[in-house]
Amino acid sequence: MSDKTHTTAVVLIPPESIQTPIQNIRKIHDRNYIRWMPHITLLYPFTPRNKFQEVIPTLAKVAQQIIPFSVTFASFNAFRHRKSCTLFLVPEPKNVIVELHRKLSQQLPVYDDTARFSGGFNPHLSVGQFQHRDINDAQQRLQNEWEPIQYEVDSMSLIYRSTETNDMFVVAENFYFSKGVNN
Repeated sequence: MSDKTHTTAVVLIPPESIQTPIQNIRKIHDRNYIRWMPHITLLYPFTPRNKFQEVIPTLAKVAQQIIPFSVTFASFNAFRHRKSCTLFLVPEPKNVIVELHRKLSQQLPVYDDTARFSGGFNPHLSVGQFQHRDINDAQQRLQNEWEPIQYEVDSMSLIYRSTETNDMFVVAENFYFSKGVNN
């Protein structure tokens, strides 16, 4: 089960009802606008499609350990790479997503690539790529225009891309979170 591919991932996808302001930014600034839907990456790269049946029970099991939670996108931040920067929306509270990621990584440790960065796993929703000289102005401008968005996260998605999807990611399966005893 240790095969990995960049054509599959486990992600959190905001509902279409709140995607318009995110997509308006991504359409202009994100070179991956067509390939990826707006998302927060949990596991990537992930297992090949022909091995989905091996991981689906584990993803379903983890989903049943999670109670739906609210996320707010109120602010932007950036990753500064050597040659460019990635601007992203910060999901708050982060700790719930970090805990979900921890549970996934415990069950599927071979796919922990998203935790291997110097700062560890940092949940984010990418909205664009910028040159170093432009990032501060872009971040300030978008922050000034932004109206915070809140939504309920009630599932995670297993996604893939292939020639049959014109190289765009599509949802293979959603894993709904437990409603909990008190819900």
